[in-house]
Amino acid sequence: MKIHNILSATLLTLVLGVSTTACNDFLDVRPSGEKVEGDLFDSPKGFEDAIYGVYGSLASASLYGESLLWGLTDVMAQDFTSGTTAMTALSKYDYENQYVRDRFSGVWTAAYKAVGYANNVIKNIDNTSLSLPHRDAYMGEMLAVRALLHFEMLRLFASTDPASRGIPYVETWNFSVKPILTVGQAAAKIEGDLLEAEKLLAPVDEPLMKYPRDDNQYDKFMNWRETHMNVWAVRALLARFYFYMGETDKAGAYAEMVIKSDVFPLVDQTEIKDFIAGVISPKETIFGVYAPKFIETCKDELYTVTSYSGYAPYDDNSGSTHAYPWQSVFNEDRASTTQDSRTSHFRQSSVQTKYFKLVDEAGINNNSVSTRSEISGVNVIRVPELYLIAAEAFLDSDPQKALGYFNDQLTSRGLTPLSPAVTPLTADRIYHEFHKEFFGEGQQWYNMKRLRKDFESNFEPRTILASDDIYVVPVPTDEFEYRPE
Repeated sequence: MKIHNILSATLLTLVLGVSTTACNDFLDVRPSGEKVEGDLFDSPKGFEDAIYGVYGSLASASLYGESLLWGLTDVMAQDFTSGTTAMTALSKYDYENQYVRDRFSGVWTAAYKAVGYANNVIKNIDNTSLSLPHRDAYMGEMLAVRALLHFEMLRLFASTDPASRGIPYVETWNFSVKPILTVGQAAAKIEGDLLEAEKLLAPVDEPLMKYPRDDNQYDKFMNWRETHMNVWAVRALLARFYFYMGETDKAGAYAEMVIKSDVFPLVDQTEIKDFIAGVISPKETIFGVYAPKFIETCKDELYTVTSYSGYAPYDDNSGSTHAYPWQSVFNEDRASTTQDSRTSHFRQSSVQTKYFKLVDEAGINNNSVSTRSEISGVNVIRVPELYLIAAEAFLDSDPQKALGYFNDQLTSRGLTPLSPAVTPLTADRIYHEFHKEFFGEGQQWYNMKRLRKDFESNFEPRTILASDDIYVVPVPTDEFEYRPE
């Protein structure tokens, strides 16, 4: 008998064999093989192994290992070009192209598989008779991961209209077909999980997380909290969530809460060149995914770029002309006498520009073995986003506060702070700064979608008008097989 749909098929693979990740030391994460559920959850260490397995699944190429960074949405935002068949079709928003459909189906399947892993942990936490030393942390983190992944799917596969069709919200570990909720209903579920996670994690993380970091706790599970969905990551995600949903007052409040914690300082302009080049920033990263294989992905896709594979930013160095190449992005609002430190991420030649913001070049040249002292991995939420959310959220209600947050962001990147008497802060300036800051990190597309921006195509000479036909990726067709209306 045919499996009902993608979610049911994904759950079946999880039940037949739950792949987990052992972790005596979080920086030594290795597969521990297939374990049956009864054996896995018979000790606190088993629960922690399962939780590390959830985080390990986030590093896959279909999620934060590539697709949810530059691998899809930065192509859609017209920042990156690639010669592959799939990316050529995606650059034209041909969502019916089979190669494009396969890429997005991979994202959908990987996300709901990871949700399944998290739900299995949640179920076993609820049912166990064990005395778990960090029960609230375990539960809070898994609720937060579940919310994070559903939010990613909502932003990608649904409209911003609360009444329109959204996504399934999977909260249980069973084979039942989950209903597809409206955007508003799914958003309420995301909010509920995040608020519950915040309540559970606040007593855990508020006394524990400081800057500089202390990652020599007695219990190793409580080390490296920026690689867990800690309470500040939950609050930052709430700020991102409310911002996207148009609830700017709540977004500003949560953004300010994270900023004022002083747990995540902005880096200095002198650190910008390689501060997240294959590593998790010890200053700015609020949540990142440990991903030792990320160095190879960057080598293949960003470091070694050919005419038929890899990703490169649009530029005009070779004599071609584009509507909005990377140089134009970084020249927005910039005085001729100032130097944006982030332009050091672009490696220009007469033929092509490569983007090295995320590339551990020294590690690649060292046989793909990182020489960095920081944690190898992917930055999922960084604190500059909170400064820009706060700047926009307070722009009308408290312009001075908004300017302060915006100028903090500017000066950390080597730019001159705005003087309101000379150059007022505007929503367009905040938008341009967001684009510069998150170039290559997969976030620009969602900011465009949130604001329903029309934009110019770099791939072909035309203006792309904002519509759900452009901004909403179709849910994989297999998800609708045998689904009751």
